[in-house]
Amino acid sequence: MKQKLRTTKVYLSFITVIILNLFFACDKKIDNPDAGLNDELNFSQSDYESILKNTILNIDSTNITGKSFKDNLDTLKYIYSTKDYKPIFIKSFESKNVVDSLLDIFGNSYQHGLNPELYHYTQIKKEFYESINPDKNGSDKYVHLANAEMLVANAILDYSIHMRHGVVNPRKLYPDSYFLPVKDSLNKKLFEPFIQENIIQYLYNIQPKSDKYKKLQTALKQFESLIKIEWPIIPVTEKKIEIGDNYSSLNLVVNRLTALGFLDTNKVKSSDFSVYDSLLAEPVKSFQIANGFNGDGVIDKSTIQRLNITPKEYVNKIKITLERFRWLDYSDTSKYILVNIPDFRLYAIENKTEKFNIVICTGRKGEWETPNLYGEISYLVLNPTWSVPRSIIQEEIVSGLRKDSLYLKKRNFKVYKSGARVSLDGLSASDISSSNRYSIVQDPGAGNALGKIKFMFKNPFGVYLHDTPTRAPFKYVNRAVSHGCMRVEKPMLLAEYLLANNSPWNLDYIKIEIGQKVDDQNKVAEFNSKRNELRKNSSYGVTTEVKFDKIISLFVDYYTVWVDNQGIFNYRDDVYGRDNVLIKNFLEIN
Repeated sequence: MKQKLRTTKVYLSFITVIILNLFFACDKKIDNPDAGLNDELNFSQSDYESILKNTILNIDSTNITGKSFKDNLDTLKYIYSTKDYKPIFIKSFESKNVVDSLLDIFGNSYQHGLNPELYHYTQIKKEFYESINPDKNGSDKYVHLANAEMLVANAILDYSIHMRHGVVNPRKLYPDSYFLPVKDSLNKKLFEPFIQENIIQYLYNIQPKSDKYKKLQTALKQFESLIKIEWPIIPVTEKKIEIGDNYSSLNLVVNRLTALGFLDTNKVKSSDFSVYDSLLAEPVKSFQIANGFNGDGVIDKSTIQRLNITPKEYVNKIKITLERFRWLDYSDTSKYILVNIPDFRLYAIENKTEKFNIVICTGRKGEWETPNLYGEISYLVLNPTWSVPRSIIQEEIVSGLRKDSLYLKKRNFKVYKSGARVSLDGLSASDISSSNRYSIVQDPGAGNALGKIKFMFKNPFGVYLHDTPTRAPFKYVNRAVSHGCMRVEKPMLLAEYLLANNSPWNLDYIKIEIGQKVDDQNKVAEFNSKRNELRKNSSYGVTTEVKFDKIISLFVDYYTVWVDNQGIFNYRDDVYGRDNVLIKNFLEIN
């Protein structure tokens, strides 16, 4: 409870600051500069424009610093050529309030997990204030002013791209696994910042505003404050600590839970914390659940390892997750299904509200990893067949057949050679492994790998959501066990949600069709009278397709930290190592 209240309080304070900043930013009139500076410093518009034009025309990759400046050089030159090389943002010495407002924005980029120096914070401040230094003489002050103008233009260009699209391109970073939509940063909005009447308001407006993003910004502030406090390593023990056990490191656990907001020490009576009791077990359970564990309250090796994660590690995770959230914001989608791979859960979201969530299994690490992707769920398949991919034939079917000559028969497989069905009698593992002409299909039934129902959406990988007869992995902490598809623990719950007002089928009809019991015999009679019409043009023997009237968006994403609806900070393992890639590539340029 303390964690929730503490997070909410800081979160509200943070939102208040943002609102006030926006209010005052709107109130700033950038066309009402600091009157008097131009006269005081003998400003010459013609001298400034001449030096600015000369600066723009002669700047090249040999006399500027910073990769982004070099990357943007041609774009900046083009933009200024369309403006007849006149200043866009810093019109004169009297643009001080504009510069200060921009410095406020760039300086606060750390709240987005970004380094203000990405936007030349120190250089802009130095160049502009050198330009209005009364001790500067002649053309020097215009050189500094022109430098400030160019630095500001490049910073605004980068900041706009970063807020709308992110700093790094996920398609380049994850060419084999990231297939969510990516907006083209080189589109018409590239030049949008250069035609704004109020650039300050524009830069505030393009900052991400989704609830999940803002909550994570608050968490970033909290964990950055923890970096300053002592964070001793809790010794890892192989022994499991249960209620009633003596545990010499219990004080360290208590201090850690307190620092992370899971324990209010005012409610703890004991002063020595040598015996693990039920009072301490509750915050341990809360911590475990927030970390994707089962929440049994037993202090084991995994729990201690997670407690030993440092504030700096948390901060890095939050920074890269804020970057992920900038790549794609689907929070405005009215109704969608979200799968978060490291969380091993599926969420049904409607009008920004979570309707329910379901445990899932995803692909195994390595060759079978589930990709980040977007799809549109358009129909269900009841009593599906399974066409076994060639890779699974080689990896599992051949091995199973070597161990058991009846492997294929026991699992209701049919084998085809060049499209013609062949007898399973005498068919050997070497036959199947030696030729790509064999294909294998598993008939519908209780043992079918896809269970009784699968949820279909177009994608280039042939993956989908589906039922499964293999139930044990749903209890695992690490549920990356499949061949890339996503197994759904409660497929009927998902089916009911997708069917609502979206099909002539309903959940009772689905249950009857796949052989589940329905107590209401009126529903059974009703379905029997409609079955032929419902299955018309969508039936393949016992297999039936159930099409939706409207598609439902599906986002399969990957993020390891977030703040949930209760205000609790959640952390998950980097199951595929994709965080490590992003930390290396994002943080090294940030």
